[in-house]
Amino acid sequence: MINLIVVLIGLALLLILTLRKINVAVAALVSVVFIIVFSGLPVLQTLNDSYLTGFVNFLKSVWLMLLLGAILSKIMDVSGAARSIAQLIIRGIGPRWAIPAIILAGGLLTYGGVQSMVACFALYPIALAVFRNANLPRYLIPAAIGTGIFTWVYMLPGSPAIVNIIPTKYLGTTPMAAPALGLIAAGLQLVLSLVYLEWVVRKSRRLGEGFLPDDSTMLALENSDALEREGSLPNPWLSLVPLASIAVVLNVFGQDISLALLVGIVLSCVFFWKNLFTGKIDLVTTLSDVTNQAAILAIVSSSIVGIGSVVQVTPSFKGVVDAMLASSGTVDPIIIFGAASAILAGLCASQMGGLSTALAALADPFLAMGVDPEVMHRIGVIASNSLDSLPHSGGIVAVLAISGVSYKEGYSHLFMTTVLITIVVAVVSIPLAAVLY
Repeated sequence: MINLIVVLIGLALLLILTLRKINVAVAALVSVVFIIVFSGLPVLQTLNDSYLTGFVNFLKSVWLMLLLGAILSKIMDVSGAARSIAQLIIRGIGPRWAIPAIILAGGLLTYGGVQSMVACFALYPIALAVFRNANLPRYLIPAAIGTGIFTWVYMLPGSPAIVNIIPTKYLGTTPMAAPALGLIAAGLQLVLSLVYLEWVVRKSRRLGEGFLPDDSTMLALENSDALEREGSLPNPWLSLVPLASIAVVLNVFGQDISLALLVGIVLSCVFFWKNLFTGKIDLVTTLSDVTNQAAILAIVSSSIVGIGSVVQVTPSFKGVVDAMLASSGTVDPIIIFGAASAILAGLCASQMGGLSTALAALADPFLAMGVDPEVMHRIGVIASNSLDSLPHSGGIVAVLAISGVSYKEGYSHLFMTTVLITIVVAVVSIPLAAVLY
């Protein structure tokens, strides 16, 4: 119990330091050293063997994807394609429904197979223009994007997300497992998130808050503003093709995400060449800047994910797993499995890591008890989608960094939509599963 408290204090320390605007990588190192020291682990050995291993493994897995995603996002931005898509959204649904539009767009990208960080890069310049047009506070951009790409869409049956594929290997299910439960949970998550964000928007209106750009935001909007004044924005439907091509290359042709992003970049260069290669934009400087931004994001995200690798070697982590197994004789196994998936996802700072660990420990004994594998599959996916979005989550770091919003300004709204509401949905889903199945 004491070791678990140490881990929780270490994670709280991370949040406190980031709220005080301490560099996230520095805050992560302070947090992880605190956890190591007070868990009684050898400091240098744990830093090298666990922390840096987790750091390097994550960096290796995401670097190329982050770089290509950042380049595609920048090309969509400076070419005016993102602005053109934003105008299409505003004309189609009006500024009143700007946030639901961003959330649904994120969901479509993610359900189409686009990795969430890539979807975040693609959505940000669109969201920025939409939010300015609708005069919505910038601090809500991370919550709108995060709700779209991190929450309800993962709960849907048939999702191509890895977290929906992992249970099939342990349980013998398919990605369509327990479809009714998945549809209801995703719908509830979406509705509650929209209700909360609508409440925040109305509150901001009463306080007289609106879109307030900083220097970097003005620079991001300046070029597309000029293109709009000149009437040089690309056709909005053509602007959607590079983004749609990513999902097609991933799902229809079954290719790697890096190749899919390259296809999107090439198509963008072909379609928008007049705005990219006629001297209006300094492409060398632009690509240099975006590479630096991608590198910073990759390092910061990796430094946070490394904390989860250290947590997994602490005595508290094994204690949590053992406690879950021990309680399965007195508590409904589905409740145990849901709680285990959520807690382990929080400790690992990863939905995939938490669900995989829960399945490895509990799948065989629970299946032997006669627990429905389809229900286990869907409850695991839903429950692990909650505590995985605590402050030490790589996805949370990414969406805040890409949006240019600090933890202090943006995390509380992300917490509501990606943690608190998902916990409510998971709690409701467990008795609902008993009724449906």
